[in-house]
Amino acid sequence: MNHIAYITSEYPHPDTPPAGGIGSFIKMMATSLVKNEYQVTIFLCLSSRDKIWFDEAIRIVEIKGVSPSRFSAIKDRFRIRSRVKKHIKADQIDLIEAPDWEGLHAFFNFKIPVVTRIHGSITYFNHLQGISKPRLLYYLEKMAINKSKKVIAVSEFSGKITESVFEFPCLNFEVVYNGIDTDAFGTLLANTSENQNILYFGTLVRKKGMMALAHIFNILHTINPKATLTLVGKDAVDFIEKKSTWEVMQTILTPSALCNVHYKGVVPYEEMSQMISQSAICVFPSFAEAFPISWLEAMAMEKPIVASSIGWANESIEDTKSGLLEYPDKYQAFAQKINRLLTDTSYALRLGKNAKQRVIDFFDQKKLVVQNIDVYKNVIGHE
Repeated sequence: MNHIAYITSEYPHPDTPPAGGIGSFIKMMATSLVKNEYQVTIFLCLSSRDKIWFDEAIRIVEIKGVSPSRFSAIKDRFRIRSRVKKHIKADQIDLIEAPDWEGLHAFFNFKIPVVTRIHGSITYFNHLQGISKPRLLYYLEKMAINKSKKVIAVSEFSGKITESVFEFPCLNFEVVYNGIDTDAFGTLLANTSENQNILYFGTLVRKKGMMALAHIFNILHTINPKATLTLVGKDAVDFIEKKSTWEVMQTILTPSALCNVHYKGVVPYEEMSQMISQSAICVFPSFAEAFPISWLEAMAMEKPIVASSIGWANESIEDTKSGLLEYPDKYQAFAQKINRLLTDTSYALRLGKNAKQRVIDFFDQKKLVVQNIDVYKNVIGHE
């Protein structure tokens, strides 16, 4: 096994649109594999152009999306299959991994093994939010998983929910947690009682609990008027209100609380460690995740966290030991937990140190890349 390829519709780079968790994961895996002397190709699908270029030693093959139409989702996947097929033979690719999101590999029928990693499909996230599933995407995502030689889940929770929503009798998935480069998130500014800044970083979108966060901060502001909230990430259009999530949040926040909220927009990935370092605590009141890398990044920098208590959370954070968990709709309780960390510095420091140790013990990318390579070798060995 020498050459691994990844299918994705996002990839973090200055020359590409902002990427989310899947893109960050793929770049981290690709970088780790290159360090382990593997060749890596990224098929960047649904792009605005057809182009081949290199991100250092990682080869990027952009595959242009077709013009929007009633059947563009089908045409895109046939085009992706055709382009990938040519590269498999020409470049001697040994294995392909694809995310479950959107089922981009639904029509793959190659001789080499295809691995699907459950990061959370559209069907999965719609289920968690109680939204009806788009029939075509449900079909494509289910078909893509069915075509896989192996299924990896980034958490036990995401694997079980995926198995249920797609009505698989037994998906037989293997859990391999997301990891991070702990060396890249090692800088730390010590927390002090004067630092009252709360940080959220990630996409501003309803499923991440942004409307709940606005309500939570209103309550926190009455308890602790010195507290400030910094928001970092791409602003998404809310599917209910049909306007930007940040606009909706501003209508929820009281005028006084709004004065203490600062939206920074998208910040370059290289600058995120500094943003995390400057915060007192990080908050993640999400309603729908699979296994968020952002939580691990904050934990690796010894930041105490107040996060959602739903499903996946207990696999990353031990409540009251390496962070605090609360249901996002319990605004009062969530606000009180944030305030405890802002006012009890010794407790916050203890949680932060435990959080970092938990990341080192269980979510260090240097260990997890070895686990992923073992999975790949096992899949190829059974061909």
